[in-house]
Amino acid sequence: MLALLRITLAEVDAMDDQEFEIALRDLLTRDGWSARKVGRQGDQAADVIGQDQQRGRIVLQAKHTKVGGKVGSGVMYQVKGTAGPVHGANISVVVTNGAITRDAKAWGERHQVHWGDRDRLRTWAEHGTPLHDLLRLPPRSPRRATRRRAARTTSIAS
Repeated sequence: MLALLRITLAEVDAMDDQEFEIALRDLLTRDGWSARKVGRQGDQAADVIGQDQQRGRIVLQAKHTKVGGKVGSGVMYQVKGTAGPVHGANISVVVTNGAITRDAKAWGERHQVHWGDRDRLRTWAEHGTPLHDLLRLPPRSPRRATRRRAARTTSIAS
């Protein structure tokens, strides 16, 4: 049933912050991620955390705004500073039902903080395009695991 999940922007706009976070979790799950909602007071810029065998760990920061609301660069800085170090993310994404400022988009692109504005949210939630396709998220490089395995083998052989 979740595989058929579609959420309109009108439905998103009518949600409160908690419902928006739950909807993002459900959309990630629909896309094949193992996802859980973690957002609460003091969440350190993580509202939803997902895991995917091929892509690793994703952290979503949800910004539910009034229609016409904008998300600025400060949110991008916060997510960049916590997604990897605090939450172990390979991928960080800011998702809003509003707009993301031009500066925030540019900063995010330079510093690998992905973003989903109102238009991208429509494509993801209403049209069913998986988030990893929408954001063109590549599979993780297998080199990391191989390097660790090689190091373990070397230390055992020594």
